[in-house]
Amino acid sequence: MAEKKEEKDWLRIILPRVLRAIFWGLIMGGEFLIPLALMPNLVGEFEKFIPTRGIELPLVVVVFVAFEVVIELLSGTILQYALGMVRAIVSMILLIILTNGGIMVLAIPPDLLPLEAGAILVTVDFRMILAALLIFLLLSIAKNLLQALDFLSEKAEEPTTLPELP
Repeated sequence: MAEKKEEKDWLRIILPRVLRAIFWGLIMGGEFLIPLALMPNLVGEFEKFIPTRGIELPLVVVVFVAFEVVIELLSGTILQYALGMVRAIVSMILLIILTNGGIMVLAIPPDLLPLEAGAILVTVDFRMILAALLIFLLLSIAKNLLQALDFLSEKAEEPTTLPELP
């Protein structure tokens, strides 16, 4: 009988976290994975316009959805803030790699053009926008670091007796 009660206590603690993690994972990009799973050729259509430099688009989405789910599962711990910093660093690296440092060369294939000409190369220089995005991600790292320090300082002021787990 005591084991049934313990299982209900654990479910009451874990179930809301799991549901919240699934919800935030879907918001973060999980809804993007559903059409990609149903129509695998859709990825090729995206990559015609946005070159990904060998990094698969679904893989990037899966990484960010996984980060969001794990962060939500670990909410209320110091690991939440550490993973937030890691997510910002991974975002910075992927932004720099995928955009070739802020200069993208897009090739519009001839089959999409109404004229009978070769492919059109479009060069997009958005280094200033990339720099602003990187600054925002650095601010996100600083915010997570300060929140982690605040979390640790609050935990240091609490009594040291450990609560009993159900």
